[in-house]
Amino acid sequence: MVSDRPHYHGHRKRLRERFNKSGRIAFADYELLELLLTYSIPRVDTKPIAKALLHKFGSIIGVLQQSEERLKGIHGIGSKTATFLKVVEACLTRFAEIEVEQQLTISVPEDILSFVRMNLGNRSKECMYVFYLNKAQGIIYHCEVSAGTVDRTPFYPREILKPALIHNATSFILVHNHPEGRPIPSEKDLEMTRKLEDISSNLSIKLLDHLIVTQSKAYSIKTGKLL
Repeated sequence: MVSDRPHYHGHRKRLRERFNKSGRIAFADYELLELLLTYSIPRVDTKPIAKALLHKFGSIIGVLQQSEERLKGIHGIGSKTATFLKVVEACLTRFAEIEVEQQLTISVPEDILSFVRMNLGNRSKECMYVFYLNKAQGIIYHCEVSAGTVDRTPFYPREILKPALIHNATSFILVHNHPEGRPIPSEKDLEMTRKLEDISSNLSIKLLDHLIVTQSKAYSIKTGKLL
């Protein structure tokens, strides 16, 4: 007797059992994404959807960093699933943020790299984010200080330095994103860095670095290196 059950019947259970037994290491990226999608998309084979997402956006992180509208451009992804994927991204970003907040010191740009790439790298508009540090270079406060358009964001030294004064910071790290995907600083970025460094030094507050981030890369103006 030929079963009228869909070919993927039981496949979801087998995926879960395999994951519970062996964990992530036993899964290809498309299988991880396939399993994740089963919790949002009922009664549908999620493997083709997972493969289409990876083909379009390159990696699991690339998928999670897309806007809801871009995700819904993939056949099989509706509003509910797009929101589900954005919630997963938000959880990962919060995880990276907690790791940063729990570090005793910020000694190199890589210490905050995962968080800033997750938080800013996927933005469609430029924005600025600042980490304020104490004398031991521990984070005492961090926040977004401005948001702009696809290729520029307002630069107000007063708004950047005001939290530093409020929280008695002795140094800070400025971060902004390049939505077009190139982390190389423009002449305007370099000029902004020099100006902010001069202003902050007059207040005995040190600009430790200015990072430019994209979805996959970052550039440290202080060291002149891609990270």
